[in-house]
Amino acid sequence: MQPMRAPGHLALIVFGLALCATAWAQEPWTLSDFYDARNDIRVRIAAVKNAQGDQLKLHAASNESRVWVTFLPSAKAAALDSSASLSWWCGDEGQRRSRGAVTHQLAERSGEPPSSLYHADAHYVSFVLEHADGLDALTGPIAALQACEDRLSLGYLDVDGRLAETAFELGGAAATIAEVAEVVRR
Repeated sequence: MQPMRAPGHLALIVFGLALCATAWAQEPWTLSDFYDARNDIRVRIAAVKNAQGDQLKLHAASNESRVWVTFLPSAKAAALDSSASLSWWCGDEGQRRSRGAVTHQLAERSGEPPSSLYHADAHYVSFVLEHADGLDALTGPIAALQACEDRLSLGYLDVDGRLAETAFELGGAAATIAEVAEVVRR
């Protein structure tokens, strides 16, 4: 008796599903902790990389009172626009927040110039997400990220002014985000 063989189209479907599952997969959140004993500075970084190769990092250093977020699109993505335009939302219907609005609010609250609260180039956008004095705000950006149990979507403009989007799974990230924020709590 000959072994049963799957028809060719069934094998292609199974192969296709395996490829799609890999494309939708995201690496788990990682938490890195670095200590510079000479300068007595601790740096903590929470990072995640999605299946497209885009990266999202939250980071804080003990010699600052800020929690930063950095978005690094994959090497295959188009270059970012020079305005550091970036917005994000949780799930499908979440409140949209923007890098510009967060930077403006923090500048007003802290008295710092907006240009000191973000930096960017064609390959990344990095900005202060929150100061230490706002970490416990129930409606602040840190609380919103920690409350997000679904997907965090990011929208940004590329160098040609086209809108691009990417997403990261935030399930289980609340504790990791809290660990980063803990570095600047005093």
